[in-house]
Amino acid sequence: MTWAEFQIRAFAYWRLEERNDLRAREIAWSALIGSHQDPKKLPKTKDKFWQIGSKNVDEPNAMQEAIKNAQEKYLKDKQLKEQNG
Repeated sequence: MTWAEFQIRAFAYWRLEERNDLRAREIAWSALIGSHQDPKKLPKTKDKFWQIGSKNVDEPNAMQEAIKNAQEKYLKDKQLKEQNG
């Protein structure tokens, strides 16, 4: 099996797993809502109850900003140590 075939099969596998997760989330959501819990304590949407897949596009940007800030802080500290001896 070539790498391309493997990637196609892996993509199909993860798509099927996501579909199974969606089914399980529907059942769990119905069980939570149907048990007459306190509505103020319930999650507002199904996505907040159980997020499936990677929907957050902003996370990598936030992570890159955090790394960039840490690097800048490190370089400033290093320069201060070099200046002070």
